[in-house]
Amino acid sequence: MVDPLPVEPDARAARIDALERERRRAFEDAQRQADALFAQYQLSQLIASSGSVPDLAASVLNEVLRLANAAGGALWLGAEDTVIGLVAAADASGTEPPAELPDLESARTWTISHRGGRAMILSEKPPRAVVGVWPRGGEVLDEDGVRIVLLARHELAVAFMGARLHEVLERERQELSAIVDGATDLILQVDENGCVVRLNPSGERLLGTTVEASLGRSCGDVLGCEVAGGHALADCPLAEIRASGESIAYRESAIRGHDGGRIGVAGSYSVTAAQGDGADARATAILRDMSAVRALEELREGFVATVSHELRTPLALIRGYAETLLHLPLEPAQQRLYVERIDEATARLGALVDQVLDVTHLQADPLILDRRSTTLAALVARLRGDLEISGQADRLVVLAPDDLPAIDVDIVRVGQVLENLVGNALKYAADGGPVVLDAGVDDGWLAVSVEDEGIGIPDSDRALVMEPFHRAWNVRESRIPGTGLGLYICRRLVEAHGGELTIGDRTDGRPGTRVRITLPLADAPSDPRRTAEVAGGG
Repeated sequence: MVDPLPVEPDARAARIDALERERRRAFEDAQRQADALFAQYQLSQLIASSGSVPDLAASVLNEVLRLANAAGGALWLGAEDTVIGLVAAADASGTEPPAELPDLESARTWTISHRGGRAMILSEKPPRAVVGVWPRGGEVLDEDGVRIVLLARHELAVAFMGARLHEVLERERQELSAIVDGATDLILQVDENGCVVRLNPSGERLLGTTVEASLGRSCGDVLGCEVAGGHALADCPLAEIRASGESIAYRESAIRGHDGGRIGVAGSYSVTAAQGDGADARATAILRDMSAVRALEELREGFVATVSHELRTPLALIRGYAETLLHLPLEPAQQRLYVERIDEATARLGALVDQVLDVTHLQADPLILDRRSTTLAALVARLRGDLEISGQADRLVVLAPDDLPAIDVDIVRVGQVLENLVGNALKYAADGGPVVLDAGVDDGWLAVSVEDEGIGIPDSDRALVMEPFHRAWNVRESRIPGTGLGLYICRRLVEAHGGELTIGDRTDGRPGTRVRITLPLADAPSDPRRTAEVAGGG
């Protein structure tokens, strides 16, 4: 057996060194591949995240800086236009890149020329995106890391597009929620089984319930349509549109209100686009409370009926008397009597026109009060003088003491209030019955009351008679003429002075009505004239 040739020590050492270098190279290649896999994993996690655009941009930029072994970087994004804006930046030196650049090439040029770095365009299509990185002093960028970023740039661009779309959808969702929550109409949504899945705040207030108490219950149970007499459960519009897939633009019905009463509503009903077999289709109802509309219609009808009657009667009298004067030979005394009747009828027409104009003025324009210091005794004396002309002064009984403190009011307007209140009391009181005017100081205000022995005002009508053109039912049945404007005008004028008008029973318990107003006391006797502007809309 022949012994192998001996290996020289230098050759053995060289071979060992070569093997070591090969092992180190293989290890470094494996390490780089592992780093690349980890970097790709990190980028995939970032891409899969559903954060906002700024958060996603900051995370992506930090990862790019780590991969490229860079000292700093910037990430610009754009939309449909050509301008791109800075959304993330990182630089240990504290130097900020431009916040806005006209296009991608400007970002590339700035990165290369100003920082000696490298700009990588992630997407040239909307949303346009470019990231720029620059090395530390005396070092170079890691080309393997840059390569990994370039390989993932399509996925990064898609991620930014998704983040942008998510922001748009979230903004639209918030805007839609704000519209639904701020709507004055009831908005209710049901699922495929007719159970409530959404109810807006207006619906909560109208129905006297809460969202928590309504979710999962049937719409018929929540709305109470059948109980309120709106429609039978079998005729539910929400069930109808879920079955037919066709919306209902307008349908009137009724629901149960927060107090258990009936509320007439006008609704529109729509169904969402069905998916698959349509099992997940939802339906939405928008219901408007028609109570105010009905009240306005009744008010309009009452206005037309009242004004037509009040106009027709004096006009008929004027025409009748005028035709008689024209065609019949009358004695001078009869002629004078007919002329007086015409004068009374024209005065009645003038009063009606004045009241309508007062209402229009109070509702449309600011009310200017020319306030002066005066006394109730002076206002009552002027009122009594006017009543002397009509021969009714003896029916006014004044119990107010003469030493009441002065008041700070618009003399003409408050005189109009007293004239209306006393005139109403004289008109509705029994024939020849007295009208009592009393007054006193109450908690820093002058309280004036007018009592009559008339037919009274039912409790249910006391708030309504202070609205324009509304007259109590017993007054309408009595056929006593009137427009339903006097108390409304009085209330607005008293409120313009800061006071209050209330209606109640007589203090002695006898049949009749007691109207009470409060007026401000004069708080500056040395400067009695004062002008105040009070909003008149209402």
